[in-house]
Amino acid sequence: MSKTVEAHQASSVRAKAGSPIGGTIVLLAAAGALSLIARAVKRDDTTEVDNHVRDVLQGNQSRPVDLLARPVTLLSLPILVVAATAGLVLWLKQKDRLEAAIAIGFAPVAAATLGQGFTMFFPQRNPPDNQEGQSGQASESSFPSGHTAGVTAEALAIGYILSRDKLISPSVLSFVLGWPIIVGAIRLYRDRHWASDILAGWVAGAGVAAASAVLYDVLTARKQEES
Repeated sequence: MSKTVEAHQASSVRAKAGSPIGGTIVLLAAAGALSLIARAVKRDDTTEVDNHVRDVLQGNQSRPVDLLARPVTLLSLPILVVAATAGLVLWLKQKDRLEAAIAIGFAPVAAATLGQGFTMFFPQRNPPDNQEGQSGQASESSFPSGHTAGVTAEALAIGYILSRDKLISPSVLSFVLGWPIIVGAIRLYRDRHWASDILAGWVAGAGVAAASAVLYDVLTARKQEES
């Protein structure tokens, strides 16, 4: 089989270019929601809910969940998540899915960049397991959860783009989309973040994933126009 025929067959299974409008709307909605959550945190409007969620989770610790928390925490370490994403990007490039590779590779870079900006522009407080200095300047930033934001950004971007390129099964897609929920819940369970930190992390990650989706749709549309 010639390379020309192989390339034609590969391109035939790809989805048609989608409109970036949907992703743009999600991105703007995420930015607005994140601003509202940050405002509520700054005004201490989330304190009651944050404390209630913490009390419930810390009052219901169990051995089975403790055992589950360990591998989830390990597998969601930023260095492992980024390494896995880098491996996926290389695999996509080998399969001549350059648009998908670029869009997925964009997610961790954007999430890391935004994570640095969050500490500068958003109100900060210590996480619940570090109560020292709560009355003064935070010694450890916790809002929003950068850990959760990064996992969410990469998982949602991967899920969307691989499903559009028909490179992921429904069962694997379900796991990928559910992974950020599991990670965020475990961060709460381990007392590493307040509930509003996790919620903001999910929202921020969804915004980054939406930006990746827009990038993918734009690149795909341009590719189809050229061919």
